Amino acid sequence: MRRFLITCVAIMVVLFSAMGVESLIMGDHNSILRQTLTSPVKQLIDSPRGNPNQIVVAIDTQIDHHTQRVYFKSTFDAIDAAVRGLNKFLVLKFLDRDTIATMLADGQIDFVLSDADFYADLAFEDKVKAIAMLWRAQAKSPSYSAASTIVVSSANKNIYTLTDIATGNFRVAATSADSFSGFTIAKEPFVEKNLSWQSAFKNIVYSPDKDPLEVLNAVKTGNADVGIVPACYIEQVMVGNRAHLTDYRVINPQPVSELACQHSTSAYPSLMISYRNGLDSNYILDITNSLLGLKLPFGTTWSMPENTRPLYDLMYHLRIGPYNNVTYSTFYRTLSENRTIFITAIFLIVAGFFYNLIISVEVASRTKALKKALAEKERISKQQEQTNEYISRLERTGIVGQMSSMIAHELKQPLATVSNYARGLLRRIDRGSADKDTIIKILKEIEYHVERANDIVDHVRSYAKPHEVKREEHDLRDIVAKTVATFEKSGRTTVPVVVEGERQALVEADDWEIELALLNLLKNSADAFAELHPAILDEDENVIRIRIEDHGETWWIRVIDNAKLVTKEFTDHFFQKLETTKSHGLGLGLSIVSSLAERHAGRVWAEPNAGRGVIVTIELPKYQDISEKI
Repeated sequence: MRRFLITCVAIMVVLFSAMGVESLIMGDHNSILRQTLTSPVKQLIDSPRGNPNQIVVAIDTQIDHHTQRVYFKSTFDAIDAAVRGLNKFLVLKFLDRDTIATMLADGQIDFVLSDADFYADLAFEDKVKAIAMLWRAQAKSPSYSAASTIVVSSANKNIYTLTDIATGNFRVAATSADSFSGFTIAKEPFVEKNLSWQSAFKNIVYSPDKDPLEVLNAVKTGNADVGIVPACYIEQVMVGNRAHLTDYRVINPQPVSELACQHSTSAYPSLMISYRNGLDSNYILDITNSLLGLKLPFGTTWSMPENTRPLYDLMYHLRIGPYNNVTYSTFYRTLSENRTIFITAIFLIVAGFFYNLIISVEVASRTKALKKALAEKERISKQQEQTNEYISRLERTGIVGQMSSMIAHELKQPLATVSNYARGLLRRIDRGSADKDTIIKILKEIEYHVERANDIVDHVRSYAKPHEVKREEHDLRDIVAKTVATFEKSGRTTVPVVVEGERQALVEADDWEIELALLNLLKNSADAFAELHPAILDEDENVIRIRIEDHGETWWIRVIDNAKLVTKEFTDHFFQKLETTKSHGLGLGLSIVSSLAERHAGRVWAEPNAGRGVIVTIELPKYQDISEKI
């Protein structure tokens, strides 16, 4: 008994293995052995429906095999579950299109799964209605899920356009002549450009196994010059590292706004599921519910059907489906059958012509008036621009009045220094202790401060001119170093000045104005230390710091001292114009700093330092090279 069971199992294993091997070799489900073993079941399925408990789904045999492998199992599992819920059983029939059309007319089919072109053909004759469209994840909507991709090898130097292919001098590979996205749609761009797709594809060879990967390999290895594959197929096989987009060049590439993968044609609906007219609505509803939202591989789903008008436009241009026999005689037949409509249309066109003529005269008249109004507006605009420029000049002139006080404020230091050096030199000469090197050194210092006073006058005068002050690229570190050197020469304080922060900070600025602003802040810090009682001063602790900090698109220059103890209310009044915290001051220093910062598209503010002292921050935009902006 045991030996008998083992023998039976072995025979079954051999039979099933043989069926699998033969199917694999033959590439379909119609092998001789399979037909022999399954003929009773096949006869039951292919026979006219006599059992009312059957739900028959016809499958278009022209659907690409790779599409069948990817999407059919999940789809039919969902349909089968819905059918079982109706206490029915599902029958699937792989049929050619003529058989499907005949069986639909006889009521032997309930649902049809087909490519969009066959659905359009059946719907045109009012045989079916759609319940679901395949929606690829890459498509903007279900209406844009199918297209063709025409590729050549990336090393091919002879083919770049559809015109090159239309010469008919190149070998073309495709999956099959029946493939909708793998061949039919590829004709569309040739027709759109008035090129002959018949000439372009006269040397075409189809894949024996109807496999798009074989088409890609033929192009890559040089066995074919041009390949046609369904859109998004290359991206799918790239996931398994079976092909790479870099090996190919797409001909006539289309924008990815509707279909986000490489394609050469317009996008159309892909697979569609439809039902025959007169089918029980309960069946339709349950099957539809089972499909909508069903998750398929690569993020694909079934969706509600959308507009299929582009399908009919495609079929009309290619003269396929319901437009297979369209000729120019159709126009004359239509004209004769609808003579009254055409006469009415001609009358309306003539009436519309005269109406447009009247409107055109009125439009011309109003256009003339509008041009006159625009000219007047432009004149007023120019006048306003001139007035604004005049007001701007008046404002700049007003600044000169304000800056006259600035001259007195800023010239005081260089002139005092020049006076001190001059008196010192005269005393040395009177004593006879002035050697040549000393005289030269003192005269150079006098010359430096005289030039500085001259720069102050020139800059103040430039504020009244109509043009902007010229700014150049500078390193804040260099400006700060120069400012500190000038400040230390003034001998205004013995408190040391320490420079910290970024080593290179480029700005587009007038270096003199930045130096002037910093000098004012250093003077204020020095004056703050001068007001402290000597007992508080500590040479080791008291210091003025200038710190350069990077803050995104701006630089911060911070002048920090630890002199007097101040409050937030005190620092908030620092930059109010013509106000001063010094008994002998004019209130100009900080106001000048604020004005100079604003002239450089920056800003300035003050805040108490932790412990004692004040932190004054000048914020300036970073320098940006014009080439980087472009």
